[in-house]
Amino acid sequence: MKKYQYINELPNKLPVFPLNNCLLLPKGNLKLNIFEPRYLNMTEDSIADNRLIGMIQTSKNEQMYNVGCVGKIIQFTETKDHKYLIELGGICRYDIVDFTLTERGYKMADVSYDNFLNDLSSDTVSFDKRKFLKALKHYFNFQNIETDWELLNKAPIDLLVITLAQTCPFNTEEKQMLIETKDFNELASNMISLLEINSAGETNKIN
Repeated sequence: MKKYQYINELPNKLPVFPLNNCLLLPKGNLKLNIFEPRYLNMTEDSIADNRLIGMIQTSKNEQMYNVGCVGKIIQFTETKDHKYLIELGGICRYDIVDFTLTERGYKMADVSYDNFLNDLSSDTVSFDKRKFLKALKHYFNFQNIETDWELLNKAPIDLLVITLAQTCPFNTEEKQMLIETKDFNELASNMISLLEINSAGETNKIN
């Protein structure tokens, strides 16, 4: 996948894929099964262009949130029944400024990356991994989830936090809180809070 180093390398218009309770974060990967005609059109147009798609969550009333993440199609397969299985690699978050409906049936958004300039940084992150793993172990025990702890202990903290933020069964509002965090340390801290809340069986929303 092409390594984007500067914000001005990213387009200010993106085809957007609104999806409830589905999170893509920078440096994360997301696999999708595309079958709806308008999003088949979107996928084909993206493959023919720059392979970029803006993932965005929708609320309970099906309204799009303002903050999403642009991903690049790093792998795709067209099935015999004309569906697409694609994998996106997360690049950078964005704010939706405006959007229009294309003739092909999907939304095209004007986006701004100004609030997320650090998403393209390759700086090494630092966070207390032991604290994160402690909260994760409590959560997995509470949810009766088995895992390979040796593998998790070896995983880089940024990959671990991002992957679990995307895959843990948090609700849409909780996932949206995660994508709107300021930086990685805030993301990891909020993940710990969510793991602790969901380990205790609470449903209170984190502020």
